Amino acid sequence: MFEFDYTDTNYEQLVHAMADALKIPAHHDQLFFPEATATGSFRHLHVPNGLHAYIMDCTLHQDWHIQVNNAAEEYYTLRFDELAIPQSLTISVAEEKIRGKNTNKALAYLTSSRYNWAYEGTAGCNWKGLQIIFSKHWLAQYFEVERVEEVLTAYISLKAESINIVPLDARYRRWIKTICHVEESNPLRTTILQNRMMLLIERFFSSLFEKMSNPAYRLPLTHEDIARVMHIERLLTRNVLQTPPSIQQLAKIAAISESKLKKDFKTMYSFPIYEYFQKARMHAAQDKLLTGKFSVKEVAMELGYSNLSNFTIAFKKEFGILPSQLLSQKKVSH
Repeated sequence: MFEFDYTDTNYEQLVHAMADALKIPAHHDQLFFPEATATGSFRHLHVPNGLHAYIMDCTLHQDWHIQVNNAAEEYYTLRFDELAIPQSLTISVAEEKIRGKNTNKALAYLTSSRYNWAYEGTAGCNWKGLQIIFSKHWLAQYFEVERVEEVLTAYISLKAESINIVPLDARYRRWIKTICHVEESNPLRTTILQNRMMLLIERFFSSLFEKMSNPAYRLPLTHEDIARVMHIERLLTRNVLQTPPSIQQLAKIAAISESKLKKDFKTMYSFPIYEYFQKARMHAAQDKLLTGKFSVKEVAMELGYSNLSNFTIAFKKEFGILPSQLLSQKKVSH
């Protein structure tokens, strides 16, 4: 079993501490796992506004246990994890545990240095994750101090229950993908990293502030309901260029009624299934246009629009501007 415990709040040192535990070198704040332990990498990121993060992207070849022990220094870690679990995984927050078996989890959640936190899983687990660490003082620079104190206290008191508050949806995954794959040679790399990290934090906490304003808030779904709906969301957004499955097909896959699927999906993601899919399509179109490599017509055709005006109308409905205006703004900014 691969075991690694730590309390260090310095993510740069953390990469080297894990390298020492594995008895391998780390270069430029990154290590590549030895084949006996895992396939993949672990690396540290730092941006000018004081944020530190690490990226985990690996498939474990051993049973494993990774734990963060509570520390005297108060800090928070915002975790975005996609876990493919062929056998079993246990997520621990303090004394509370959530267990998964033969499933997938895609989670956005917050942990505190006040409590121990751990993942314990079996060989074969695939873990793609981004963890961003910050202090309460850092967060208070961007939000109202009183609200930060109130919401953090209420949220952290939920411990393991809080893991299910925010599902990792298509927008979160798109920003995380950008962070994980922006090239070292890109002259705007630091700006892009900082921008996407701030978008992740802002979205998470804006949603949290809204939800936690109701002290009685709980996601009114069971763990099984949540897992089913998250699976459907992944199927729905896996390839937004294709025609989505029907509600009947999706309900059959989820093994629940169509009405329950529609109700639970909207509870989790705030939009009906096909409206959510359409939003994911438009955001994929926006990403392609922002690369500067595609024309409006090319993007529309790739998304299956035979009528360019229909694509233009759908794009403007989502973003408030025409796709041609987006391209014009990009050219001006460069």
